[in-house]
This record gives sequence, C-alpha cells and structure tokens, in this order.
Amino acid sequence: MKVYNTGPDILVPKAFTPNGDGKNEIMRPVLLGIQRLNFFSIYNRWGQLIYTTSQPNAGWDGTLNGNAQPSGAYVFLAKGVDYLGNTLSKNGTILLIR
Repeated sequence: MKVYNTGPDILVPKAFTPNGDGKNEIMRPVLLGIQRLNFFSIYNRWGQLIYTTSQPNAGWDGTLNGNAQPSGAYVFLAKGVDYLGNTLSKNGTILLIR
C-alpha cells in the first residue's frame, strides 16, 4: 500500500517505452483518491482516438489494431470522480519512446 500526502488526483507519467523489455511497457494513469475513472483516452497527432478505457488498472500498450505506433508525442484526456463526489479532469501529452 502506498500513502500519498496530497488531495485526489489523476497522475499520468510523461513517457513510456513499450519495447518488450518488461519495464515501463504500459501507459496507465495513477489514481489518487479517485473512486471512478470515467475515461482515460489517448489521441495521435491527427486527433484520432487510438485508445480509451474506463477500467482503473488498464492502460495503452503503444499499439493500434495490433500495429506498433511510432515514437512521438500523444495527447491524453482523463476524467474521474473522487471519493468526495467531485469531478476531476486532466489532459496533457505523453511520449512514446521506442
């Protein structure tokens, strides 16, 4: 169990490396005090939705329809509800490094 000294938040790593070495293979949000994840979505640079989930422990493996996506910047949007019933939204960019 991890204990964080912060309010509810959705933390998203800045980068990941889905290269098959068993480390940092999946991009997933870290939910702090979030009781429900409404969505975690990832878009490519053309605005195409390439991944979305509402499952708290699911994440993107760097592929689209089984095809590895190129290295580069991707946009994420995340929305959830904290333990107090407040809605929390996050957005930003992540780097896929091959």
